[in-house]
Amino acid sequence: MLKEFMQKRWVIYALGIVSGIVLTFFSFYLISSCSSNNGVTYFENPGECISSNSLKVFQVLSDGVALANEIEGEYDISTGVVVLLINDEGKYYYDDQVIKIPAGKCARQVGVYTYTTKMEIEKTVPIVKIM
Repeated sequence: MLKEFMQKRWVIYALGIVSGIVLTFFSFYLISSCSSNNGVTYFENPGECISSNSLKVFQVLSDGVALANEIEGEYDISTGVVVLLINDEGKYYYDDQVIKIPAGKCARQVGVYTYTTKMEIEKTVPIVKIM
């Protein structure tokens, strides 16, 4: 009787270890799949035109995309609209670069980008592509 009890105990112990390992890997998988989009969500189809004014880059991110302010007028006055400008044509952006949108084209929304500012404020801005 004692021998059977000890065998059951080892089986329960082994099952506990195996289930702990499985749950740990499953948790890692969930965490990595939730954070793998890096705050980027693309739409299936392009959305509306956000702007046909110029854009002024204020921060280039590590993967070649840039955060930019919409500007208008000859004095480059910011309208307050912030966008994430994607780089799908191999262009390189730099700080304070002014991107002029050609006539007949606009900055069309293709998704949204969520990020946290240095002041720990979460912001969501449109992802745009000049089309």
